[in-house]
Amino acid sequence: MSTSIMQQVVPHIREAVFPGDTARLVALVREYVKWLDMDLSYRGFEDEMRSFEQTFTLPSGMFFVAEVDGAMAGCVGLLRHTDAVAEVKRLYVRPAYRGLALGEKLMTALASKAKVLGYEKLMLDSVARTAFAQRLYERMGFTETAAYYPNPVPGTRFLELVF
Repeated sequence: MSTSIMQQVVPHIREAVFPGDTARLVALVREYVKWLDMDLSYRGFEDEMRSFEQTFTLPSGMFFVAEVDGAMAGCVGLLRHTDAVAEVKRLYVRPAYRGLALGEKLMTALASKAKVLGYEKLMLDSVARTAFAQRLYERMGFTETAAYYPNPVPGTRFLELVF
């Protein structure tokens, strides 16, 4: 048994604040897409990055960040589709911070906020590389649903959570 004292890691989940979080959050989302090893141009990714603050500021959307010791460790976004339906976007936890249940904490914060905002349903798409996240979604009650956009990536699952 080690005699060193382990520092307790206390993550902090909060709503992103723009413009203060913009550069770090955009960098984190780009890191996520690089981790996915996918070309998201078919979904307008570069336009999304250029209009990040406008897209992810209420009422059109928002982002949550997970911080550990001041470092941005993870994120998840919410994008309005209709008054009743929002899409979960870009759930990502940096590899160094995995195992701290940050994905679950981020998703719980997002779902709680979605309910407060009056959404009746969350939807998302999830590619094969995100199998771990898919298990989290299933534990939260997400179920299979029809594709909500034309998708050229084989193996993508479409899920929804009805409140």
